[in-house]
Amino acid sequence: MTPAAVLVVDDDVFFRSFCSDVLRQEGLRVRAASSGAEALSALGQELVDLVLADIYMPEMTGLELLQEIKARHPAVDVVIMTGYASIDTAVRALKHGAADYLRKPFAAEELAAVVRATLEQRQLVREHSRLKRQLELYELARAFQGVDDPDRVTALGLEALAGATRSDLGLVLRPADPAGPLGVAGRHGLDADEAEALRDALVTRAERYLRGLEGPRILGRARLLRILADRSRGPEVRELLFLPLRPRAGLDGVVVLGRGRGGERFSPDDAANAHFLVQQMELALEAAERFQEARQLAFVDPLTDLYNARYLERAIDEAIRETERSGTPFSLLFLDLDRFKEINDAHGHLTGGKVLIEVSRLLQANVRENDILVRYGGDEFVVVLPGADTRAAVEVAERIRQAVRSHRFLGREGRDIRLTASVGVATYPDDAGSREELVDKADRAMYRNKEASRDAVYEARLL
Repeated sequence: MTPAAVLVVDDDVFFRSFCSDVLRQEGLRVRAASSGAEALSALGQELVDLVLADIYMPEMTGLELLQEIKARHPAVDVVIMTGYASIDTAVRALKHGAADYLRKPFAAEELAAVVRATLEQRQLVREHSRLKRQLELYELARAFQGVDDPDRVTALGLEALAGATRSDLGLVLRPADPAGPLGVAGRHGLDADEAEALRDALVTRAERYLRGLEGPRILGRARLLRILADRSRGPEVRELLFLPLRPRAGLDGVVVLGRGRGGERFSPDDAANAHFLVQQMELALEAAERFQEARQLAFVDPLTDLYNARYLERAIDEAIRETERSGTPFSLLFLDLDRFKEINDAHGHLTGGKVLIEVSRLLQANVRENDILVRYGGDEFVVVLPGADTRAAVEVAERIRQAVRSHRFLGREGRDIRLTASVGVATYPDDAGSREELVDKADRAMYRNKEASRDAVYEARLL
C-alpha cells in the first residue's frame, strides 16, 4: 500500500526540518514548503493527503492557506500548528475546516500521534465514502444495464462515466472488426469533427499504447502536448484518462476521458470509479451485442442475407406508422421467379440456391439504400419502398423485372441460365388499410401476372 503523502508548510526552517524528519520516520512520504504560495503550487502538482501548516507565516497566513486548500482541494486534510496558541485561534482553525491543532513547541511523539490519528480518521471517512460511492456507481450503471442496443449502451455508459469523474469530454474508440482501426464509437462533450480530430491524433501517435492498456492510465500535460500538437480544433485538454474496453475477445477498444484546463487532475479514486463503470459497460455491451446477433439470425435469411418474412411484419408496421405520421404513402412489391422449379429440376437445388443469391444481388443493385429487401420464401421476394407512391413503385418494379430478364445467371461459371419475374405492386393506404391486406393485395397482383403472361408488373388497384 502506498504511504500517505504529507506536505509540511512552515517559514521556520528548523520546524520544517524537524516535522519532516519525524514524519519520514513514521513511514510517510513528505514534501516541505516555506510559504503558502509554494504549498499551493505543490498541491497543484501532486496528490497530498495531509497538510501540516504553521498558522503565522508572512504573505499568507495558515488560516488563509487553510481556506485556499478547502476551496481548491477539499479532499486534503489540514492540521494547523502555532507557537501563539489560544482557544480562539484553535476554534477559528477548526471552523475553517482544520482536522486538528498542534501547539508549538511539541514533542515528536505528539506530532506523530496527531498526524497518525488524522490519517486514520481520514481512512475511515474514505472507506465510508468508498462504500457510499460504490452504491452510487451501481445506480449509475443501472442506466445502461439491460439495454439491447450497443450504441445506446455506449452513449449511456459514456454519460455515466463523464458524470462520475467530472470529465469535460469523453470518447469511446472501438474497431469495427478485429483487424480494423480504432474508430469513434461514442462521444461526450465533443462534436463529430472534434471527436474525429482527437481520435486521429491519438491513433496516429499512440495506437500501440492504447491497444496495450492493461488498466486505467492517466496521461499528463507534457505527453499530451506531443500527441495533440497538430490537432487543428477542439477544446483544450489538460489531462486524459484512458481505460481499456474489452467486451468481446478480439474487439479491444478504449475509453478516453478528459478534463480541460480549468479542471482538477484525475485522482486514483476517479480512475477506480471509471474502471468499475467500464467493467459494467463491458458486460452490458457483450449482452447487447449477443442480443443483436441473435436477433439478426432470427430476422435474416441464411442463404441470401436478405431479411426474412418474420422481419417483414416489423418493417411494414414501421412504414405504416411513418405514413400515419407524415401522410406520405409507401409501396410493396411482391416478386416471384417464373418457372423457377424447372431450374431446380434441371440443374439441382445447389444451382438453384446460387441463382437465388444472384437474384438478391440484382435486387440490391436496383433499389435505394433505405428500401427493405425480403426473401419471403422459396423463390418469392418482397421489397418495401418507403415514401414511394404507386407510380414510383411501378418504375422500380419494371427496373427489377428487366434486370432479371436480361441477366445471365451463373455467367461467371460459364453457364447461361435465364429467368423472368412477375411482380405485384400495392400501395398503402391507397390499396390497403392494414399490413395483412397490403401483403395480400401485392401477392394477388403478382399471381394475376402468373395467370396471364408472366414476366410483367401488375398493380393491385387493377384487381
